[in-house]
Amino acid sequence: MGSRRREGSIINRRGLAAVAGLAALIAGCGYTGPSATTLLQRAKTAFDQTSSFHIQLTSTDTTGTGTELTAAEGDAVRPDGFTGTLTVEEAGFPLQIKVISTGGKFYVQLPFSDDFETASPSKYGFGDPGRLLDPNTGISTLLTSAQKPSIGSSVRLNGESLQQVDATLPGNLLASLLVDANPSQPVAAVFSIDLDSYQVREVDLTGPIFEAGHQSTFHLVLDNYGENVSVSPPPAP
Repeated sequence: MGSRRREGSIINRRGLAAVAGLAALIAGCGYTGPSATTLLQRAKTAFDQTSSFHIQLTSTDTTGTGTELTAAEGDAVRPDGFTGTLTVEEAGFPLQIKVISTGGKFYVQLPFSDDFETASPSKYGFGDPGRLLDPNTGISTLLTSAQKPSIGSSVRLNGESLQQVDATLPGNLLASLLVDANPSQPVAAVFSIDLDSYQVREVDLTGPIFEAGHQSTFHLVLDNYGENVSVSPPPAP
């Protein structure tokens, strides 16, 4: 009796595994849209045509030393404007910094200060956010620099149906755009794209972002494409 129960349990588990495998196969075969490469190319075209967008960046599994960008939220507008708030960790303490980037100049308003001052983005552990919309150095370069792209899962976000594309990226590309502690190592990327507008809604980047040999993830949410945004230099103190 006992052996029969064990045999039945094994058969049931095998049956469930077969059903799960078949479901995954059916889901994968259900996609009939453009190839992964074409989807990324169309997404870059859509991104390069927008006048502005809103970005929210978060990070997980952060570690390392020095000043590190761990979160950000703000609005980017062509050709080189950005206004928002960045969260950086310095010696283990999170600091929220208001920033403005326009005309090739980067301004920060440090905590407990009423005035903005010019600074270098690299001092705070990231690239110039004013370049996010630059078609040659910004976010859209991630799309056409993707290596071995493949169609991933279909997901939903805020009621929208998105198609994911899995790929790898050169680490030095992420290092120049945001930050990467080991640019010689590739970064895993997942792009979530709206098939109606070809707008990129989410980007996940996983690699040695903060410390060589340790995997961390940047999660980007992109929305409000084409919103009415104006960025001006801050008033002189």
